[in-house]
Amino acid sequence: MDKRSGLAVWWDTITYGDSKKYGKFIAWLFFDSLVASIPSSIMMIAVYYFLAPVLDKTKAYEQKSFWVLAGILLAQTIAYAIVRRKSYLDICVGHVSAQQEDKLRLGDKLKTLPMGFFADHDAGEISTLMMRNYEEIENLSSSVVGNGTVILIRLLIALVVLSIFNIKMTLAMFVVIPLAIPFAVISYRRVADTSSELLAIQQQTADNVIEYAGGITTLQAYDRTGSAFEGLKNSFARLRDDSKKQEKAGGAVSMYGRAILFLGISIVMGVGAYLLSAGEITPFFYIMCLLAALQVYEPIMQLFVFVISLARINQCIEKLSALKAEKELAVTQPPVFTEKSDISFRDVHFAYDGKDEVIRGISFDIPERKFVALVGSSGSGKTTIARLLARFWDIQKGEIRIGGAVITSMTQEHLLSKISMVFQDVYLFRDTIEENIRIGRPDATHEEIVAAARAAACHDLITSLPEGYETMVGEGGSTLSGGEKQRISIARAILSDAPIVFLDEATASLDPENEVLIQRAIDELVKNKTVLVIAHRLRSVMNADDIIVLDNGRITEEGSHDELLTKGGRYAVLWKEQATADSWKLT
Repeated sequence: MDKRSGLAVWWDTITYGDSKKYGKFIAWLFFDSLVASIPSSIMMIAVYYFLAPVLDKTKAYEQKSFWVLAGILLAQTIAYAIVRRKSYLDICVGHVSAQQEDKLRLGDKLKTLPMGFFADHDAGEISTLMMRNYEEIENLSSSVVGNGTVILIRLLIALVVLSIFNIKMTLAMFVVIPLAIPFAVISYRRVADTSSELLAIQQQTADNVIEYAGGITTLQAYDRTGSAFEGLKNSFARLRDDSKKQEKAGGAVSMYGRAILFLGISIVMGVGAYLLSAGEITPFFYIMCLLAALQVYEPIMQLFVFVISLARINQCIEKLSALKAEKELAVTQPPVFTEKSDISFRDVHFAYDGKDEVIRGISFDIPERKFVALVGSSGSGKTTIARLLARFWDIQKGEIRIGGAVITSMTQEHLLSKISMVFQDVYLFRDTIEENIRIGRPDATHEEIVAAARAAACHDLITSLPEGYETMVGEGGSTLSGGEKQRISIARAILSDAPIVFLDEATASLDPENEVLIQRAIDELVKNKTVLVIAHRLRSVMNADDIIVLDNGRITEEGSHDELLTKGGRYAVLWKEQATADSWKLT
């Protein structure tokens, strides 16, 4: 948990965790704004030299003064080109570089989080954090620095210059600013109160669009495009209503603040007219104050427009800060590395919420190069046990060891290098088939990938495709069937050659032909490996060295297939039920 103040976290986020480097950006932008403000000051002085002979007939035009001012403007133009180039490069190149470094740090952070984190946060949410939120923060940081320096420079110049000539006119110009600022604060708070809800509906609408587009063929098949689109229309309607609600929440209040600033121009005009009639100021100074008022009030008015964006972007900052504060998987120092692959669970307790246990004091051993199956009804804890082995989550009590080493003493890279996982639901990336298999071992040669594909019984399938191993697959493997994706996933696991293999319902829901092919691929995958299998179909684990029967997070039986049938317990009941179901025929 980050114990720093909210302002410190906010500043750290918009500066991408490198305040020192970003301080240089601010310094150059400040200098940029200072140089850019010179022409307006020069023009005021030029107006003075132009009007002086009109106001005082004894004075003559001094061309030398105008030439000096022209020379200053020329020098300013050259200086501004140099300064602007530097500040532009710092903001564009340096800014992007700082953002990229922060994204890379966040990417490294994601690698240290438990896999359970990704079960609770979908890809859409994470990609939004990594892309849109950074874009919003980029706009914020550029706007805050840019607008902030312009406002500060103009206020300082006006305050110093006007105070030299007449303190009353200076007070008349600046008196409305403290009166207007509270409206900006109120506007910000009102918008902030609605920003979280608006961002949530924006995310939901985006998810609904993706779901509708992805499921359009299914919706058409069941003639449900109309009813499904109604739901999408409702999301758009909510997005519209929430957007209007936010604009009303902050916009109306900010208009009062802007109105006060407009009133300030009237005050400057009125006070100036009074002082001019009293002979306390000259007409030139009066004109200069009117011009300065516009210079001072304009950027502050822009600040009120910016408040709405600031409140919304702060929600993005909070989400990124929350992600950066996520608890990483702890590893004892120095980390332990082991070559062995035996597995041991000792009195393991686990609850997803830390309270209601779903695994209750489980203990068992899987000797090296043995085949162990977890069976039981849905919700018995099979998948949870297997995923605790890969540290998707950390247990609350007990101990899990691989090769004699407690898994919390192993780095995540070392732990996962020892485990090949094949799930029922296979995900393939939008890339070539070869690159999807190469995920198992990034440095693998083409020949090694082909060998893995042959072992997984998918080489003939791949070579029959238009581009062979270079064939692109749709996102998630949408262009391939379930059995084809499964075999490619097994080829990936074979290529990784990890000593422990975890199979999660790998042959469930497959047609008989694919099941035969995949079973052959699995037989190749598990040769000389320590194997942990989750199975619904008990026939697929008849030859397991040990079968562990789970019920409600506890081990109720353990033994070989024949031993468990002889006991006549829960396993025997499940076996009989499946045998009966297999004999059913549709008549």
